Amino acid sequence: MKKILVTTDLSNNSKTAVRFAIQLASQAPYELTFYHADTSFIIDPYAAVTFVDIPPTDNKVQQKELIKFVNTLYKQTGKVPGKINFIAESRLDVSSAVIDCAAKIKADYICIGTRGGGLINKLLGSHASRILSESPVPIFVVPRYYRVKPLKSILYPSDIENFPHEIQLVKKFSALFDAAISVYHYDYFSNEKQIKNKLNDIERKFQSEKITFYFKKLSTENSLLKNLQIDIIITKPSIIIMFTKEDRTWFEQLLQSVKTAEKGFDTRTPMLVYRKE
Repeated sequence: MKKILVTTDLSNNSKTAVRFAIQLASQAPYELTFYHADTSFIIDPYAAVTFVDIPPTDNKVQQKELIKFVNTLYKQTGKVPGKINFIAESRLDVSSAVIDCAAKIKADYICIGTRGGGLINKLLGSHASRILSESPVPIFVVPRYYRVKPLKSILYPSDIENFPHEIQLVKKFSALFDAAISVYHYDYFSNEKQIKNKLNDIERKFQSEKITFYFKKLSTENSLLKNLQIDIIITKPSIIIMFTKEDRTWFEQLLQSVKTAEKGFDTRTPMLVYRKE
């Protein structure tokens, strides 16, 4: 059984990530661990108190609040809890706390929510941005305006580098939901013979009843990111799966390219972000 660490600060903005994880676990055998890092104990660093003087924090209250928060969302979604766990702890650094907890429970994924609107830190929050950059495991990124629905389709934008490895990961994930996979590749030189032959070979080898390919030629008028945004809006996938380099630059550019709260970009589709190998 795969494990998902679902982060929440018990705010309204974090409800979408919890709802998304609940939906996934209703469709596939996922064990969910709901995690809350409490920072309310943080003191003024210039005060005449040392951290050595701080007594151990009792997290029973935060634990009860976390359980109440999650159980309320289960009732609202009408889903029956499967194997779930709750962890509440006091930590100074939320980003490190989430990554440490994921390692401790051997999570296969981390699930975080976005705030919506603006640049990357404003969109995700500074903690989520760090988690996205530093996490050794794939991350579900759930937009603020996500609405619960069954996972049926996957949009996988690919640069075709290391495609055999990446498509296997996408297929393993999609198999849990019997979801269709749409592979999109954008290239300025897709009509050149060598590149066209390479793309056709990949399509012949991997196309199936569940996998469809779309090769699109880029123009100077529309960037890769703009084309992707348009296709997301048109196709309305259940989830987008991305493979990004270590610094997540491509992913950040996608989120920064448009003011997300405004028209022109879909703000309801969750993403599953893998680190490129």
